[in-house]
Amino acid sequence: MTKDVKDYEGLYFLNENGNIFSYPKKTRRGIREIFSMKVGSGYMQIDLCKDKKIKRHLVHRLMAKTFIENIENKPQVNHINGIKNDNRLENLEWNTRSENQLHSIRIGLRTTIGEKNSQSKINSEQALLIFNDERPYNEIEQDYKISISSISGIKRGYSWTHITGKTNIKSKKSKRTNCLRNY
Repeated sequence: MTKDVKDYEGLYFLNENGNIFSYPKKTRRGIREIFSMKVGSGYMQIDLCKDKKIKRHLVHRLMAKTFIENIENKPQVNHINGIKNDNRLENLEWNTRSENQLHSIRIGLRTTIGEKNSQSKINSEQALLIFNDERPYNEIEQDYKISISSISGIKRGYSWTHITGKTNIKSKKSKRTNCLRNY
């Protein structure tokens, strides 16, 4: 199955495998495949020309805009198998940023645990030192340049639990149960 690239109709077309081709031109006969290149982020990109202006595009976004209806107007295109250069139609879907991030965590591309978390300001060794540190929180805060709430989270078992071994799971007893026990 092939389809003209959206906004480049009559100039370029795509197939369901993510290959891009240019139609014959005045200066050239025959259809020609245009090869994409991998960029630093791991995605494939390609330069397309229209009205003597060259514009750079990510191949997965061209595929989605051309083949996949975006009824919910979602802004991002997700690679279902997590492989950024696999631009086959069956591997692409429209997503929100949140859906995309949750998907990457679910399939193991990203993690929210420990120093592999992009938001982490400390490493595993520092988390363990903070957990065992008996000084006041404001002194620890100055040494490690993290917030008091982060220090509290480590010490009380809400974060870095895979390092400290302490987990804080609040028990949710209903008021009704507690009232019945008093009788």
